[in-house]
Amino acid sequence: MSIDVEHVRPNSTGIRLMIPRSKTDASGAGAEIGIMSGADEVACPVRARRAWLKMAEIVAGPVFRRVTHAGTVRSKRLHPDAVRQILRRRAAAVGVKGTLMEPITPHGKRAGFVTTAYKNGAPDEEIMGHTRHRSRTTIRGYVRRAKLGKVSPSGKLGL
Repeated sequence: MSIDVEHVRPNSTGIRLMIPRSKTDASGAGAEIGIMSGADEVACPVRARRAWLKMAEIVAGPVFRRVTHAGTVRSKRLHPDAVRQILRRRAAAVGVKGTLMEPITPHGKRAGFVTTAYKNGAPDEEIMGHTRHRSRTTIRGYVRRAKLGKVSPSGKLGL
């Protein structure tokens, strides 16, 4: 996770995040995305980021850092596999179990994001702009069809 404090700019609706590099960005040009403040204080990513930086006394450098078992925040970045490990531990702690089709992984959470955005009516172009996918075929492969509902498309014709 190569996000530094300097890559995040607060704005009136949340934050703007500059992603400096990704696997689909061979040239390292980076991409900027918007992250909206959430309506639910507990689940708001903007508030969570602000609280984390304050609690960890981080003013510059890596946002996502190693934390010792004693709770000491280190200056080094998280290991690349740390997010997966953290997700699995936190899910297990609250009794959430993944399945073969919906694993508890960062990639699984990405598919969940795409599915939820799609279900809530976000156009493909908006989802693709946020996830930085280049093709509709790829993004639609992320959609967990079983989560979209049981309503037949014929019910949406207005007949």
